[in-house]
Amino acid sequence: KLPLAVHYEALCPDSMYFIRRRLHDALYDNNWWPHVDLKLYPFGKANFYNNTALHRMEVYCQHGEQECELNALHACVLEHLELESAFPLINCMLRSYGDQIDECARHLKLDVTAAKQCKSSRKTPDILLPYGKATLALQLSFVPSIVFDNRFDPYEQSSIRYNFEAYFCREYERKFQVKLPTCG
Repeated sequence: KLPLAVHYEALCPDSMYFIRRRLHDALYDNNWWPHVDLKLYPFGKANFYNNTALHRMEVYCQHGEQECELNALHACVLEHLELESAFPLINCMLRSYGDQIDECARHLKLDVTAAKQCKSSRKTPDILLPYGKATLALQLSFVPSIVFDNRFDPYEQSSIRYNFEAYFCREYERKFQVKLPTCG
């Protein structure tokens, strides 16, 4: 399986478009699920800071506090559901600029009790910490950022976003010396 990481933000229009229109369609239309080891990182251009007045670590997000909360909810979904269930749920949640977990879970017939418990019982910075560490290490400048086979190329990101299927095919063939049937 080809390792593929997508670093995104829950309220970023570019992230929403890429996951819903490029990534989702590519994985399902080409039947690439058996060939990909997908990891999602709902953090993006967020960062941590030490709130000295409150004596605790806080997180701020590019699109405000609501995005931090939604990123944390996505992280809880990823922690508590298998990826092949979590991905359609996150894809559905990215249809709107709000918390649609209940509507999406009902539509997909998924139990999200554990994910909602995760979000309500833990602090947002604690939930986002592992996602933040992985994302901050990239020093990314644009969201979403796509990483194939643990190799991040900041200069190719725009091209990867708009030519995702071609890059996936090329990276898969490079790693395994096999051309997937749906790759031209």
